[in-house]
Amino acid sequence: MRQCPTCQHAITGAERFCPACGQALATAIWQPSPAIDTTMPILPARNSRLAIASLICGITTWILFFIPLLLAVPAIICGHLGQNAVKRGNGQLTGGGLARFGLVLGYAHVALTVVAFCVVVAVIVAGL
Repeated sequence: MRQCPTCQHAITGAERFCPACGQALATAIWQPSPAIDTTMPILPARNSRLAIASLICGITTWILFFIPLLLAVPAIICGHLGQNAVKRGNGQLTGGGLARFGLVLGYAHVALTVVAFCVVVAVIVAGL
């Protein structure tokens, strides 16, 4: 159902002039209301802060290599939490790759620390 642009009178048929005010209806453009609410802006996706923290901790762990496990454990924890946040984000959060890379760096540092600890213990035991 259309309305006259001048007097807002309801127009039911294919009239060319409004029966109430006589306004020419050829200038009135009828547009159906959208099925989807387009007034709400779509927000761009952003990176998960936990994923970024995981990556930063993972990289810093390898830079400060002389302090074992200081930042590797937070890199692993933030990486897992960041991946879960990205999965629950419904497309609003990104950064799964950042979290995964932080996890790899953290786990690699933990593994290397364990291997180094085992070597140190083996050297000490062999020396006795």
